[in-house]
Amino acid sequence: MKRRLALDSSNSSKPPSSDSPFRKPVPRSQRGTSGRVPGGQVGHEGTNLEPVANPDHIIEHRPATCADCGIALADGDPTVGFSRSQVFDLPDPHLTVTEHRMLKVRCTCGRTTRAADPDGVNAPTQYGPGVHALAVYQLVQQHVPSLRAALGAADLHGAGLSQGFVQAALVRAAARLTPFGEHVVALLQSADVAHFDESRIRAAASLHWVHVACTDRLTWYKAHPKRGKAAMADAGVLPHFAGTLVTDAFSSYLKYGTARALCNAHILRDLDGVHHTDPSGQTWAKAAHDALTAGNNAAHTARQAGRTTLAHDEIRALEEQFDHAVRCGRSANPDPPPGQKEIFARQLADRLQRRRGDILRFLHNLNVPFTNNQAEQDIRMTKVQMKVSGGWRTLDGANCWLLVRSYLSTARKHGLGPMTVLRDLFAGEPWLPPLPA
Repeated sequence: MKRRLALDSSNSSKPPSSDSPFRKPVPRSQRGTSGRVPGGQVGHEGTNLEPVANPDHIIEHRPATCADCGIALADGDPTVGFSRSQVFDLPDPHLTVTEHRMLKVRCTCGRTTRAADPDGVNAPTQYGPGVHALAVYQLVQQHVPSLRAALGAADLHGAGLSQGFVQAALVRAAARLTPFGEHVVALLQSADVAHFDESRIRAAASLHWVHVACTDRLTWYKAHPKRGKAAMADAGVLPHFAGTLVTDAFSSYLKYGTARALCNAHILRDLDGVHHTDPSGQTWAKAAHDALTAGNNAAHTARQAGRTTLAHDEIRALEEQFDHAVRCGRSANPDPPPGQKEIFARQLADRLQRRRGDILRFLHNLNVPFTNNQAEQDIRMTKVQMKVSGGWRTLDGANCWLLVRSYLSTARKHGLGPMTVLRDLFAGEPWLPPLPA
């Protein structure tokens, strides 16, 4: 009971939203001090607003009098040089209107032929790709509700959009992204290492789950009423995935992949919670925590040095340190009497022993990260959307939003801006991530 009452987001897998507003946990980072002073480090290249070679506008300012003798300087006096200052600013917000005139030409036979409409031009008046991109950008990238997105377009650019137009733009964007979705799923299926996670959302006035599959270059979201195997099959990646999965301890992931790696951030929080509840009786938890942290530091140092593997002796020493701590944890928390439930500390020690290979996989394969932070960071944006709008009215609407979010997140990972790829999408040329080298 004491352990359960002491649980919060800093020492368990409970989300920060569950923390009591009257007893916020003291921030306690799992990372040690680096020893570096705050701010830019030695050798860091700073960034400044650099002048451009060809400015859009040039305004010349001529001195009226001589700064020495005070004689008036006429316009005809020779100019011997100049200094310059450039001001970067936004243009006045307004829409540009392009009129397409489809000419009608009469042939000598008497037949009049009208030029065909250009691609994408199919009404007497309509908004172009840039306005559609702006509407979807506000909805998906900035989590702005449709009414405020319409108001923002009017305030910033003089575009009198309606809520219906904003929502329809999202649906049109999702409809154009079918090839992108198929392409990203195929790339994720063939990835050597991929991250997976799931989180609750509200859709169609009930509880649903959003699943994410991702790498540092790809993102794929899918919403489903279920959390487990049916949802993972519907998302399309896991049933055909043959690489290493990086996940939390959810049991449904055990059915997939050729190798698995557990998120050690979850393990460290659980060990931290056990130790802080009983510092004198659960010293093993601190030792296991230190062993995992030392392994992470060793793997990070090796990657920075350009190494592809850790030395065999180094791996063996780290594994022995971890195994000894786990054995001590099982000894310090013996099996309970018949009919009683195991305490959490014993359950944790058993899990560390049972999933040892998945927990320590990062030592044997430096391409496998220590945590599942990539998936957790990618899925966090759906929680932001939940806080702003409370959820989605329909499951189809949720998947439309998530498909566009997959597109923007993947583009961002390739260094492309969201407005650029959205303009391309509405111009009929959706961007696709390149095949791996």
